[in-house]
Amino acid sequence: MKKYFLILSFLVWSFAAFAQGTKLPQRLELVSVDLQAGDEGSFLSAEENLEVFNMPEDGVNHYYLSVGHLGIGDDIIQFNIDPIFELFIPIGDTVAEALEFLQGLQDLYKGPVGKFIETEGCLSAAYPHDEMETVKVTYQKVLLSNLLAFSVERGQYTRATHIPKSQFNSLVRSLKFYRKIHPKEL
Repeated sequence: MKKYFLILSFLVWSFAAFAQGTKLPQRLELVSVDLQAGDEGSFLSAEENLEVFNMPEDGVNHYYLSVGHLGIGDDIIQFNIDPIFELFIPIGDTVAEALEFLQGLQDLYKGPVGKFIETEGCLSAAYPHDEMETVKVTYQKVLLSNLLAFSVERGQYTRATHIPKSQFNSLVRSLKFYRKIHPKEL
C-alpha cells in the first residue's frame, strides 16, 4: 500500500511540475558537430559541440552559433575549467543569413595567418542574452592544423576556444544540407 501511495504521489507531483507555464526560451538545434578531445588541432579537454540553433521569440526566428565553452588564459595557453558558460554569436534571422555569415567565417581559413574579424557575441549559461560584447575571430595555423580562434578579452586574460577547419567545414556543409531539406524556412 505504501508503495502505491508513493508512486501516486510522485505522479501527481511530476504532473504539477510540468503543468506550470515556463518562460524559458526554446533552443531548437539545426545542426551540430562534435569536437572530440584528440581530434586534429583540437585543444579541448573534453567533448564540445559546435552548434547552429534557432531561438524563436514572439514569432521571429533568431539564429545563433554556439562555439562551446571557452578556456581561460592568454593568447597561447588556455585552461578549460568553465563547463557552464558558452559563447553565442548571433548569425541572422533566416537560414540564408546564417549560412552567409558562416561562409564569411569559413573564408578566414583561406586568408593569411593572423587575419581576424570582430563580431558581436555573448558569453552566458545555456541561452544567449542581449548583453553583447566584442568577439575576435582569428585564423591561426599551429603545426599542421588550421584553426579559427574565437576569443573574448577580459582585462588581463583571454577567454578562447579553437575550432579546426575540418569541423567548421562540416558544420557549414550540414547547414547547407539542412537548408535543402527545409526550403520553406528561407
